[in-house]
Amino acid sequence: MTGSNLAGRTPPMVAAAELGAEIEVHNVIALSSHGVVLIGHVRAGVARAGQVTRPLVLGHAAAQRLEVSSVERLSSLETSDAAVGLVFRHPPHLEELRRALPQGSFLLLEQPEGTSA
Repeated sequence: MTGSNLAGRTPPMVAAAELGAEIEVHNVIALSSHGVVLIGHVRAGVARAGQVTRPLVLGHAAAQRLEVSSVERLSSLETSDAAVGLVFRHPPHLEELRRALPQGSFLLLEQPEGTSA
């Protein structure tokens, strides 16, 4: 995890109106039918298509936001938490997303600027 990455291991305190969802990252995988998929557990809020990530540093590029194109509800045998698979509209490479969001980190999703929940 790099210091410039705004997705961290400890969930920051965010005003409820700002927060679309807080996702604890479990894994990042590639599926032939969906591409790169982030698997995680919803810790707060609701994950929805159209939400965007807080800026992430991916590879050597400038920080960018990823837009969620699809949210797949998953059943988890490990826990009763709401597990989801997040698919992004223009996903980065698998390894870049894994480095930016390792297992146990938190991903914050927000409504895009100019919209409301």
